[in-house]
Amino acid sequence: MKKFALAAVSALTLAAVLPITALASPKGGGHHFEMADTNADGTITRAESEAAALAMFARIDANKDSFLTQEEMKAAHEARLAEMKEKRAEMAGSDKPRKGKGRRGPARMEERAAERFAEADTNGDAKLSPVEFTAQHQSHLAKIDTDGDGNITSAERDAAKAAMKERRGKWRDKAAPQ
Repeated sequence: MKKFALAAVSALTLAAVLPITALASPKGGGHHFEMADTNADGTITRAESEAAALAMFARIDANKDSFLTQEEMKAAHEARLAEMKEKRAEMAGSDKPRKGKGRRGPARMEERAAERFAEADTNGDAKLSPVEFTAQHQSHLAKIDTDGDGNITSAERDAAKAAMKERRGKWRDKAAPQ
């Protein structure tokens, strides 16, 4: 059950963060930004980000009941991981699996996933409504929106990407737990 909760929260986090953090990716991740920036003005407005979150919600909601369960989140997460793995294999021209660089254990990841899902599930009914999902998405965007104007500019995207790279570097420098 903990693995399931981890996957669900990971999917929620990825769903909320990947479209924004991939914006400035030199490896072709910019298409996420163009998809969210529907008027192509180079800035993601709050309305555009809410629309993108609702579209993502609709894609994840497999049974179309207007709620996301942990099972649906896990399935979406696993499908996204499989898609990314396939793309990496195509780019590398190899079928060899890529070795992960992460040092976090599965137990810690499951714990964090459960915490994130619980944070998003504000009414405690073990499922996410579109309002809860969008609110979680907006809270991630608020961290990137450093000037607090409700819009994500290219400068803010670049700053968020640089901060993420710095954090990842710090994580990778830590010794693996024994």
